[in-house]
Amino acid sequence: MTLKLLFWAITLVDVAIAVIIFVSALSSRMLDIPLWYRIGLLITAFGFTVQGCLNLPYLLFNVILMAQELPFWILKDVGIGIISIYYFYHTMHKADKPDKTPARKKSAVAKKTLVAKKIPTAKKTPTPRTPRKKTSTQ
Repeated sequence: MTLKLLFWAITLVDVAIAVIIFVSALSSRMLDIPLWYRIGLLITAFGFTVQGCLNLPYLLFNVILMAQELPFWILKDVGIGIISIYYFYHTMHKADKPDKTPARKKSAVAKKTLVAKKIPTAKKTPTPRTPRKKTSTQ
């Protein structure tokens, strides 16, 4: 019984992760990331879906499918590998290139900024405070 609970938990986690990745893939912000990240994420989501589907026959019908017959579950690992390799490649080549940030040019207006002069105000005389009333606990 505990083995089935473990497989149910793994299946639910796999399907939930696949849904999260597929839903985020439909986001317009996904277009901002590089193509290799998007490809890797979609392959990973497909791998999670297949791995979850491979567990369903065992959970529902007590039929054990051999994972060697349908090796689509490996797509999860391939997708994560693509993301990792691209990230490693990107960070290594980014370290080789010098940082090319252009220097900001200061305009004549920015050099001479006008500051409002402080106008002296009359000082207020402090009002004396009234002493606190003593209570029975003091």
